[in-house]
Amino acid sequence: MHDTVDNQHIIELLVRGWSDERISRTLVLSQRTVQRRVRQLMEEYGCTSRFALGFALGLRAVPRRPGRGRGPDTHRRPGPSSTGSVGRFT
Repeated sequence: MHDTVDNQHIIELLVRGWSDERISRTLVLSQRTVQRRVRQLMEEYGCTSRFALGFALGLRAVPRRPGRGRGPDTHRRPGPSSTGSVGRFT
C-alpha cells in the first residue's frame, strides 16, 4: 500500500520537474529508492528519459474537456482567411 501511495507522490513531483534528491528529501525516502521507482515508471510508460516520463505523466494527469479539441492549439489563430486572400485575418 505504501508503495502505491509513494509512487503517486513521486509521479506528482516528477510532473512538477523535481529532482530525485528533492523528491527523496520531501517524501523521506532514500534517493536510491526514488531512482529505482522512477526507472520502473520509465519502463512501464516506455520512456527513455525523465523528461519524456514527466511529459507522459503530465498528459495523463490533465483531464480533457468534453467537446474540445486535443490541445491548446486547436483554436483559430489570426492568419490568412480560408479564401486565400493575403492580408486578411479572421
